[in-house]
Amino acid sequence: MNKFLEFTKLIRLKNLIMIALIQVLIKYTLINVYLDNFTLNNIRFSFYLIALILIVAAGYIINDIYDIETDKINKKENQIIGNSISSKSAFNYYYLLNFIGVLFGFYIALSIGKTAFGFIFIFFAFSLWRYSKQHKTSFATGNFQVAFLTALSIINLILFDLVPIGINNENGSLMISKIIMFYAGFSFITTLIREIVKDIEDLEGDQKINAKTLAITYGLKKSKNIVIGLTSATIICIAYFQYFQYSVISTQFEYEISIWGVNDISIIYTLFLQVLFLFFICKTFKAINKEDFHFLSMLSKIIMLVGILSIPVFTLLHQN
Repeated sequence: MNKFLEFTKLIRLKNLIMIALIQVLIKYTLINVYLDNFTLNNIRFSFYLIALILIVAAGYIINDIYDIETDKINKKENQIIGNSISSKSAFNYYYLLNFIGVLFGFYIALSIGKTAFGFIFIFFAFSLWRYSKQHKTSFATGNFQVAFLTALSIINLILFDLVPIGINNENGSLMISKIIMFYAGFSFITTLIREIVKDIEDLEGDQKINAKTLAITYGLKKSKNIVIGLTSATIICIAYFQYFQYSVISTQFEYEISIWGVNDISIIYTLFLQVLFLFFICKTFKAINKEDFHFLSMLSKIIMLVGILSIPVFTLLHQN
């Protein structure tokens, strides 16, 4: 049992659950609700989701394999590889998960008549390996790479579920694709912010291996300013959506209209999200030690979750 629990920590089970949750919410509270036609039935979606989760899990494993030395400093008490799980076993898990993930990915690609899409899963596996091997300790490249892969995992639903049926205005898939792209952008920026915060959190260990992360290159103060700047830009983008919400609600129409994400409760929800971002900025200003930045890392996860949970909330409100 202890071995199994250690394995769940190694593959970041909580993170995998969050990734799966995002996929499930977009699929079953957005795509399936508003579209009559889509490509991924329940069985195909299950295989697609398993493929994605296994490859991401493998990515976490290879990340820890290459992080053995830095984890001796950054995660003294929580290091798994080299303690409860050997490097050899970790490599075996890594290859096995990637193999099954890519196999399932190509199966789904073939089943929807888009064989080339199977290479997206190979791209995921290769990018996660490249990130762990080289880009993680480089200046900003690794941060953008992880943020891009997070966004791509969401865009994948457009590629696998909507592209095969044709994206257009007539069947409503164009509007759904735009909404999904908006959430992909939201996930990109929040992940980028979190990755920079994690670099600051791991500053001591990264310095020991002569890494060139953004936090090391620019220092604590400038790195915090970048985080605050990116967070402020996100707040402005959400404010633009809030302006749209308010404009629709405050306008008198000849007949009643209903727009997804536009009602009194949705406005309150986005305001709550804004408050969380403002709180994040305040905590960033005050952050000075490893514990502070670990809290910010956790807070960024919560903010992303709250943002994604707006999908079922907005759908439920729109449907009723």
